[in-house]
Amino acid sequence: MTPSALPPTADLGTVQLRPLAPEAPRAVAAALAATPPWSTLGISAEALTAFLQAEDSGARRYAIVVDDALAGVASIRFPWLKGPYVELLAILPGVQRRGLGTKVLTFVEAEAKRLGARNVWVCASQFNSDAMRFYKRCGFTEAASLPDLVTDGFAETLLRKTLT
Repeated sequence: MTPSALPPTADLGTVQLRPLAPEAPRAVAAALAATPPWSTLGISAEALTAFLQAEDSGARRYAIVVDDALAGVASIRFPWLKGPYVELLAILPGVQRRGLGTKVLTFVEAEAKRLGARNVWVCASQFNSDAMRFYKRCGFTEAASLPDLVTDGFAETLLRKTLT
């Protein structure tokens, strides 16, 4: 199983997943770098842009689009520990709390099941209580604490959802 096993686009009803347009990484990175958790962790817009623009045969990157407007970004690494790892799921501040993240995770879970995966993985900063609540509400459980993973002095939590 490779990232190419994941579809390049997906229509999730009110949300579409599309390949990142050339201007999307810089636009979304600037917005994200100014907000937690990225601002708290000291991750710059340049670093986020570089991550999103980097060629990576192990991950599929999506623009999250609502009404033809960029609403966020997702990067899904597959395979990773018997399932996909959602290495980035970011919804822009102006469109958060509208169910977009839930739709993306539902899509990832359905694709994982279709491809015979056993797990879906995510990681969130322990101080990011909104993200931790969101992932737990979506059925993820804590698998490990990873101190100093992204930035010294901060811990990340690896979360797992077991597919049945």
